[in-house]
Amino acid sequence: MARFTQPSPAQENNATTTDDDRKLIKSIVWRDFTFLLLAMAASFGISFIEVNAGDASLRGGEADERGIVDTGFIATEQLHSWLSQHRHWNDMFALLNTCGCVLLPAIYLVHVTIWVGDYDLAFRYLATQTLRSICGWFTYLPSSPDYLMSYYDVPDIFQCMTKECGDPSKEPVQPFVSFFSGHVATMVCCANHMYTHGYRRLGIFCHVINVLQIVRLLSSRGHYSIDIIIGWYVAIYVSRSAGRLGRYYSRGTLFRDLGPKSRKEAFETFIGVNNDMRSRRMSLMIREANLQDTLLNLEREDFGLLNESIHITTAKLAARGTISLHDERISESGHSNDSSHHNKKQI
Repeated sequence: MARFTQPSPAQENNATTTDDDRKLIKSIVWRDFTFLLLAMAASFGISFIEVNAGDASLRGGEADERGIVDTGFIATEQLHSWLSQHRHWNDMFALLNTCGCVLLPAIYLVHVTIWVGDYDLAFRYLATQTLRSICGWFTYLPSSPDYLMSYYDVPDIFQCMTKECGDPSKEPVQPFVSFFSGHVATMVCCANHMYTHGYRRLGIFCHVINVLQIVRLLSSRGHYSIDIIIGWYVAIYVSRSAGRLGRYYSRGTLFRDLGPKSRKEAFETFIGVNNDMRSRRMSLMIREANLQDTLLNLEREDFGLLNESIHITTAKLAARGTISLHDERISESGHSNDSSHHNKKQI
């Protein structure tokens, strides 16, 4: 009769280690296998689009007279036809778009920059618009021949200030930079800034009206689909570095201190690996338990803290009467003491 032998502690540890190794091997195999499936699916989609990108019939529409196929134009064809037959509604939507997606971000931008002293959004706006101007200068893409021009829209409204404009349905289309959409990029930057600085509902509202703006831009043929896609991408990812510089500038950091400190850092910044290397270092530090707890506590309190103004601005000094707008001299009783003490405390 066989006798049962209880395993020793060493044998139990070996069995546990073996089970852990098997689970690890299984997870690695499934990870690689899943990636291969995703890569095959992505390769099939890329190959299909590469070969059939010019076939408008696959999208249920037709190419324009220049052979350009725009999926957004095809999806909004019925709305475009309706707007072309009711130009007064096109002007009404253009006016609402200008008020909600141009004036509202402009007012908010001036407020947070001049009064609050937060240059994050201002630097993002300047960076995106500068990049848009550079793209438009090197490659000018003409607007769609079906563009429904409106003098209540931007930039048409500014161009008509310098010359006499007739019936928009009969006048030739005013030239403007199409790639990429400055309307969409500005609205995304503004909405995200609102959302992360204590105005969550207002930020969500701006994202919603931005979606409506996108539908209007496609329907009026004001922008191609690629203009909107890249405008959204630039506002989220490309403007990050500009926003970080704006936050440093808000604290009083000089421009010469914001630039690279060495040739290596300048080269890494130019080729785009400097941010990746900085992110890797930060991820290693964040893995520490005490830092994770600190980040969680900051996340609970960040909206209340960010909503408060922590910067002294020229507008606030003028409102207090500390600085004179007539002789542009700063009184010694206010700015020299308060601002220096505040900057030291802030640093």
